[in-house]
Parts: sequence; structure tokens; C-alpha cells
Amino acid sequence: MQSLSTQQKTELTEKLTQYLNDELAVDIGGFDAEFLCDFVIEQFSPHFYNQGIADAQVKMQQQVDLITDALDELILPTD
Repeated sequence: MQSLSTQQKTELTEKLTQYLNDELAVDIGGFDAEFLCDFVIEQFSPHFYNQGIADAQVKMQQQVDLITDALDELILPTD
């Protein structure tokens, strides 16, 4: 799995800081927000990643089924 870029991590940390401030009235410093962001990424991203893989597998299987059906239509009778 690929790591987030510094810019992506900064953007997520800023969004987390803003969310905590706006929704929970929690004022968290940048250093603490970065540690919290790291925790959230570490704990949650594997679940989202795995779900993305599962979704891609379903979509790919649907496409394979379409190709299989199209190929079946091309089969000539051998009688």
C-alpha cells in the first residue's frame, strides 16, 4: 500500500483539526492533530483499502462475466 504524500497528510490533518473545532468544540494543536491523523490513518485505512479491493473484485468479475457471455455467443454448433 502506498503512503500518503506530505501534502495529502497536511490536508487531512487540517480537515481533522477543523472538524474537531467545528463539530466538537475541541481546539487541538497541529502537533497533536498530526498524531491523531496518523492514528486514524493507521487504524482505519486498511479497512477502507480492503473494501476498495473487494469492490474492485466485484466490478472486475461483472466485466469478466460479460466477456464470458459474449464469447459463449460466438460458439458455433458442432453437430
